[in-house]
Amino acid sequence: MTSDPALQVIATQDYGWSQLAVRAGRDWPDATGWAMDQAVAAGIGAWEPSLKGAEDARRIGTLAAERRLAMPSVFVAGPLHGDGAEAALDRIVETARAAKDFDCRMVMIYPEPARVGRKSDAELAAQARNLELLARRIAPVALLYHAEEAEMAEDGREFEHVLATTDPALLRLCLDPDSVWRGGKRSADALLGTAHRHLDRIDAVHLRQSQGGIWDETVGPGDLPLEALADILAPRAPLLVIEHAYEAGTPEDLDAVEAHRRSLSFVRAAFGTRPQ
Repeated sequence: MTSDPALQVIATQDYGWSQLAVRAGRDWPDATGWAMDQAVAAGIGAWEPSLKGAEDARRIGTLAAERRLAMPSVFVAGPLHGDGAEAALDRIVETARAAKDFDCRMVMIYPEPARVGRKSDAELAAQARNLELLARRIAPVALLYHAEEAEMAEDGREFEHVLATTDPALLRLCLDPDSVWRGGKRSADALLGTAHRHLDRIDAVHLRQSQGGIWDETVGPGDLPLEALADILAPRAPLLVIEHAYEAGTPEDLDAVEAHRRSLSFVRAAFGTRPQ
């Protein structure tokens, strides 16, 4: 991953846009083009979609290209710890190959959690093997591990297992500060410590903010120490992905364009990036 800030990209993740579309009375994913138009109006130059398969990649990649939105990364999920892993691997490989046609260079992978309870040690070991296998199969597109709050439970048992038992040259990291913060008992020190510990592996960051434990409608100052995180990540110049999300209590004072415009302005200032 380059450390040249001139090449650093700021994207937006489609999860929050799917919520905004529903709020606007639009069907998702039919409203993807509408959401992309809003992102372009906010000044954002790249789009990270959540994909279920290769057909999704081609459809969304075409929509992005029509709007001159880059698609440097995509987000996928699947069960990699047990039954269904082989089918998931095949689907994700096909998805990555289709996305690569649109200049995608990173696949963010979320290994789905166990249906009941936690994954056993044997399931975690199988998951690690499958992650490395997947990384080899989609190369030269990079595979980045993305954990959510559930994987941070028990002092990050699953999160740390994945990173300790996989080759950093094969499996990179998409850091989700909000998930680390929430899963780490809402500790700024836990978040910054995680970033320090795994710095050499971080190639992308999903950015969200909260106020008093409730997701905010913009990325800016708040519960998460994003400015301090930016200082830690400065040598890496990772892909930055604005990922708004909305829950009970999230303000709705701004329209989608203005909210994202403000987030983009903060991220540029905090992370020292240049306009795209």
